[in-house]
Amino acid sequence: MVDTYFRESVSRQKLRPIVGPISQKPGQEQPGDLGSQAVARKLWDKSPDDTHGTPLAFLSRFIVLQTIGAAGIAGLWIAGIAGKPFVGDNAFLCWLIAAIGALGILCVFLRRWHDVDWLATHVVRIGLLGTVVGLIVAFSAARAGGSADPNAIRPMIASVIDGMYVALYATLLGIATNLWLKINLRLLGNVDG
Repeated sequence: MVDTYFRESVSRQKLRPIVGPISQKPGQEQPGDLGSQAVARKLWDKSPDDTHGTPLAFLSRFIVLQTIGAAGIAGLWIAGIAGKPFVGDNAFLCWLIAAIGALGILCVFLRRWHDVDWLATHVVRIGLLGTVVGLIVAFSAARAGGSADPNAIRPMIASVIDGMYVALYATLLGIATNLWLKINLRLLGNVDG
């Protein structure tokens, strides 16, 4: 019986520094717990701008996440889908969106979280700009072809379809790049929201 009592009191004494800060009321601090609280704050309360810490853990998570993204792009490339946005009239906007995505990944690697958030927000706007440009191309082609001749209508329909490709591919690429940067920001950046 004495041995059981002794074990319980020893285990309570060992747990007291761990449980103490949680169980005490706000504003109360025990002198012996200040060091453990400082260490806990240093380990768990990292700000998004903190560039110190554990670079190996961040680097390994970064490599795994980017490998998953590269595997997805390789799968789309093998299926013949990944190259389609970069041909035709929409190539400039799509290459611009891809370059912004690559810059965003570089900012993730450098832990520049505000820049990643800014790029993720504005890459969608560039995709929407591609939508507007594509619709203008499509409607201008439709406006020019006012003939009843079926041979004259075919090039007009081809121009409308090309304009829609510009619109849809640029928007799709902008949204996909935004999502990838936001996933990186959420999983690697210690940012809420």
